[in-house]
Amino acid sequence: MLLYPNACLHFLRLACRRWSRLLLIITLVCPCFLILLFLGKLEEGFSYFLPLLISSPSHPSSTVALPHPLPPLLISPSNACSNSPFFLILVTSTPSHLNRRDAIRQSWGRLSTSLTLFLMGVPESQDEKAALVQEAGFHGDIIQAAFADTYRNLTVKTLVGLTWAVENCQNAKFLLKTDDDVFVNTPSLSDFLRVQKGPLYLGRIHWHVKPIRETYSRHYTSKDEYAGDYFPPYCSGTGYILSQEAAVLILQEQGRVPLLSLEDVYVGILASYAGIYPQHSARIAGSMMIPHQECCYRTMYTSHQVTPQGMSEAWAMLSKTEKEWCLGALLRCRISGTW
Repeated sequence: MLLYPNACLHFLRLACRRWSRLLLIITLVCPCFLILLFLGKLEEGFSYFLPLLISSPSHPSSTVALPHPLPPLLISPSNACSNSPFFLILVTSTPSHLNRRDAIRQSWGRLSTSLTLFLMGVPESQDEKAALVQEAGFHGDIIQAAFADTYRNLTVKTLVGLTWAVENCQNAKFLLKTDDDVFVNTPSLSDFLRVQKGPLYLGRIHWHVKPIRETYSRHYTSKDEYAGDYFPPYCSGTGYILSQEAAVLILQEQGRVPLLSLEDVYVGILASYAGIYPQHSARIAGSMMIPHQECCYRTMYTSHQVTPQGMSEAWAMLSKTEKEWCLGALLRCRISGTW
C-alpha cells in the first residue's frame, strides 16, 4: 500500500531537482544574455552570420559606374591625399556649422594617420557662399558640389564624398562617413582598423526597419522608391566605416534602385546588392549620446550629439598622460547613454 505514495514522493523529488537546476541555469544565463544584448555583443555575433544570407561580393572594376549623375564639384581639395592617409574621414556638414568644423579640426580631426574632409552643398546666402570659399582656401579640407544643401540631399552629399574618395584617395584603406556633431576616437579607431581585412562595412546596424509611408515625415519613402516591406540591415548614418574595396563595390550598384533621401538606408541597399554584409560594432554609438566622461570617450569609437566645446573637452580627456582605470566602461556608458 505504501509503494504508490513512495513512488509519487520519489517522482516529486526528482522533478524538484530538475526544476531547481533549470531555475539555476535560467538565473545565471538570463542576466548574461541581457547584458550581452544591451552591450550590442549579441548583435556583433549575429552580424557574422549575414554572409550566409547574402551572396559573395563581386570583384571591383577599375572604374566606378554612375547611373545617377552627380552634380559637378565646385570645391575639391585635389592634393589633400598626397600624404597617403591610412583612413579618410568624410564629415557631412552644412555651411553654417563653422564652429563645429573648427572644433573637429582642433580635436579628433588632427590625427596624423587620418585625413578629415567636410562635405557640403551650396547655401542660399551669398555671404555664406563667399565665407565657404574663403574657409576652403584657408583649410583645404572642403568638398563642395553644385546642389542645394538640404536634408533631402544628404544622399547626394554622401555619394559625392564617396566618389571623390575612390577617385582621389585610393591609398586610404578605409573611409569613415560621419556627421559634424559626432566625436570620433580616431586613435583607437585607427588601431582597430589596422587589423581589419577584406570588404568592410561596419557600424551600428539597424535591423528590420520598415519604410515610413506617411508623406508628412521627413523620412517618407514612397512605394516607387522602395517597394519592400522592410529595408535590408544597414549601418546608422551617424558613423559607418567602408573599406576602399567595399566603397567601390557599393558605388557600382547605383541604378539598381531609385535614389533615396535616406542616405544610410540607401548605402545599405547598395551594399546588399553588392553582396557586402554590414558588421555590427558595439563601440560605435549610432544615435546614442554617451556620458561626458573620459572612460566613455576612450571606450567608444563614436559618440553622437557632441557640442563644439564637448569636442575639445573630450579630446583633452583622450590626450591625458595619466589614464583613468575604465573597468566595465562599455556597459556603464551604454546604460547611462541617451538616445
